[in-house]
Amino acid sequence: MDKIAKLVLIIFIGLLFFSCGIKKETTQKTGHIYCIKEIKIPSAEATALDVFNRFVSDAILMAGNRIECSTRTTRFLSINIRKISFDEIGYSSAQRATIYKMNIKLDLEIENINGDTILSKTIKETTQYVGTGLRADFEKRYALEDLASLVEVRIYSLLKE
Repeated sequence: MDKIAKLVLIIFIGLLFFSCGIKKETTQKTGHIYCIKEIKIPSAEATALDVFNRFVSDAILMAGNRIECSTRTTRFLSINIRKISFDEIGYSSAQRATIYKMNIKLDLEIENINGDTILSKTIKETTQYVGTGLRADFEKRYALEDLASLVEVRIYSLLKE
């Protein structure tokens, strides 16, 4: 290779390395800052509160919003679960519940910073969960997560409108 070809190759490699770099993101996020005000559940079950808190938070974040309860909060979300039922409709050979039919009815309310209601919806979901009949407490939690994932999709679709 002659000197000119080497020089052109060095310049090309240098431009390649200098053009690659970290650029500052300039896109503005248009989402709102939500605060989950409360999630009321008729039964005093900590597992249900934990599951619904997680799935509602995921729905808010997936919709492009943030969760922060501070002076910068622009929207407050409240959920009142009016009815949640688990009916065992199938059993394993060891007489453990393996199929659950689940129903939920809840009220979703979103308020702005002034306390005005932006959105008020009643959500009803019904599903079946087919488990393996391992242990009733594990199966019930998985069934609850399955139901909460349906609620998550509904809340996500309402927040994206």
